[in-house]
Amino acid sequence: MPETVVDITAHLANSAGRSRAPHCLCATSLEQVESAWRLVYERYSQMGLIDENPFGIHAVPTAVGPHACVIWGPEGPEVGYTMTLFRDNPMGLALDSVYEPYLDKLREEGRRLLEVGMLADRRQNASRGVGALFSMMRWAIHYGLHTDLTDIVIGVHPRHAAFYMRCYGFEKFAPPTSYALVRNNPVVLLRLRLLEALAKDVLPRGLADARDNPLPASVFSHRFAFGPEQLRDSRIAGFLKARYGLGAARIAAPAETAISRRSVAVA
Repeated sequence: MPETVVDITAHLANSAGRSRAPHCLCATSLEQVESAWRLVYERYSQMGLIDENPFGIHAVPTAVGPHACVIWGPEGPEVGYTMTLFRDNPMGLALDSVYEPYLDKLREEGRRLLEVGMLADRRQNASRGVGALFSMMRWAIHYGLHTDLTDIVIGVHPRHAAFYMRCYGFEKFAPPTSYALVRNNPVVLLRLRLLEALAKDVLPRGLADARDNPLPASVFSHRFAFGPEQLRDSRIAGFLKARYGLGAARIAAPAETAISRRSVAVA
């Protein structure tokens, strides 16, 4: 995740509580996914993190497939905020492009990983932004639990690491480095040992919020499946082909036939 316009850590004390937390949804259609990823493109472009492209969306190949779940919340008639959750898969995770040895170590230990990324918020009101983040992270935690994952990993700007460590129990898992996917801005890898963290008697504020407000598995059951026939002629397919040379059928292939992460260029 890139550095945001506002420092979310500085405004934590004013963040929204559960009773006023923004509403979130799981994207169930191509239109919803493309709307969410258009917002990511708009915000990342404004912040100088990515190059412009004629498709007006931003995505990474590892976030496209049945293993992914796009979370979004409304702001009037538009997508107001979003994040994408993607389980580890044969193409790996976006963070493998800079932290593959560290993530491979977890895989070798039998850990099952979920990456949280592509976070964007249309609003620039700090307290509302943190409230939306709390809501989306609640969905990320329960998506991980319902899909039998053990760890959530996230790449954040180093100045925001303290927020995730204090509010969710993330720990730094690797030193900061530059991240080519966002024009070599700094990133640090954080890891949340999901089951171990939830088993503690006293939980950080965000993790306690997720524990005390569970989501049923059914809310994820109708998420957009990214099937080849669904992606055909879409903005997503056009972007993937132009940026990565990948066709819709290849990128959305079943797990047993999907290409290796080592064959996907992530520069």
